[in-house]
Amino acid sequence: MSTEAATSEPQPTMEPGPTASDTTGTARPWWRSNGYGRLLGGQAVSAVGSQITFIALPLIAVVSMGAGPGAMGLLGAVDNLPYLLIGLWVGVFVDRHARRRLMIASDALRAAAVLSVPVAALAGWLTFAQLCIVAFVVGIGNIVFDVACQAQLPELVDDAHLVPANGALQTSASMSMVAAPGLVGLLIKVVGAPVSMLIDVATYLVSAGSIASIRTPEQHRPAPEASTWEQVREGWRLVLADRRLVGLGGGTAMISLAMNASMAVMIFFLANRLGMDAGMIGLVFVGFGVGAAIGAMGAGALAGRIGTGTTLLTGPLVGAAGLVLFALSGTPAAPAGWAVPLVFAGAILMAIGMMAFSSLSAGMRQLLAPEAARGKVLGTLRFVELGVMPLGSVIGGAIGQTAGAIPAVLVSALLLASTSVWVVATPLLGLRELPTG
Repeated sequence: MSTEAATSEPQPTMEPGPTASDTTGTARPWWRSNGYGRLLGGQAVSAVGSQITFIALPLIAVVSMGAGPGAMGLLGAVDNLPYLLIGLWVGVFVDRHARRRLMIASDALRAAAVLSVPVAALAGWLTFAQLCIVAFVVGIGNIVFDVACQAQLPELVDDAHLVPANGALQTSASMSMVAAPGLVGLLIKVVGAPVSMLIDVATYLVSAGSIASIRTPEQHRPAPEASTWEQVREGWRLVLADRRLVGLGGGTAMISLAMNASMAVMIFFLANRLGMDAGMIGLVFVGFGVGAAIGAMGAGALAGRIGTGTTLLTGPLVGAAGLVLFALSGTPAAPAGWAVPLVFAGAILMAIGMMAFSSLSAGMRQLLAPEAARGKVLGTLRFVELGVMPLGSVIGGAIGQTAGAIPAVLVSALLLASTSVWVVATPLLGLRELPTG
């Protein structure tokens, strides 16, 4: 990005978050200003729909097609593959195009992909290959929407409210894990897994409509003259030039590794080591969703009380302690009758710690990324942070296969605790308040 392009950017027209008013002069809360409330409402609905597809796709593969562990691993991997394949280029793409249009297009793409499943199922054409294609296309839509939304959010919310705004978005996703399992089970039982995915199609359309209804003018960004590869390199340069961004990116990557390593063996551990049935396993994930909501919404307040750097340092350690409790529940060291309480306490603590770091990190990335290159910076960070997810699954699965589920969970705890190293080794630890760019 040339200096001229960066300096000639017109500044966004922003209503002050806490003092915005409607046409009658009545003060509105920050979350209703500039269309953020519409974005949040659409994403809350879409998150529930996404849980339906998240559960229904693998269920169709197992029940209707007899897919084995290898095939299920492939289906899970293709959903995250776009972060590795196109993550760096998405950021450049987001900086060159209107971000809300990209978000709407991503919703439309995902809706069309998901719609193909019930259509093919009703026609008798559904195959495992189509399920993989659908997962991959949905993954493409996910990363484009994710980066575009993260880049757009600072135009809808003032700097002082970026952390709670990100926390509310992540809370809507977390709470969908609480509400969705029962709804999904009922839908699948009544109408079947493929037809139930029509709900997800509808929620994507609701999300697109909520974004289209935002009336706040989007900031104009002149198209850069540099080539795509030059823009990709510029994204790397901007990230590496700010050690705070390096710390946030490295720390979030460790969380992704730990999360996917633990999830690779978690259901096996709960079902085989502790003998939990499907209903009890579902309740454990409800506990995880509740903990995630607490961590996401409480991160800003905690940072204000004990400091931003301290919150970033302690969050992963709390999450790692939760994973240790999780593993302890399956050992002879667990007191008699305490296995289930330890599992639930571990799941809640793990989620609180991870989401406290992730929610605070999301707002800080937006504050630190230069507006004119926000898409490139965020795209580069998402490539690093989420591109390692398949590796985490491989680590957890390999350790679980060779040494057992408990060692795999303990290694996940070690990976999660190592997130704090990125805080200590960079200027993040010394931050008392949220940084400025």
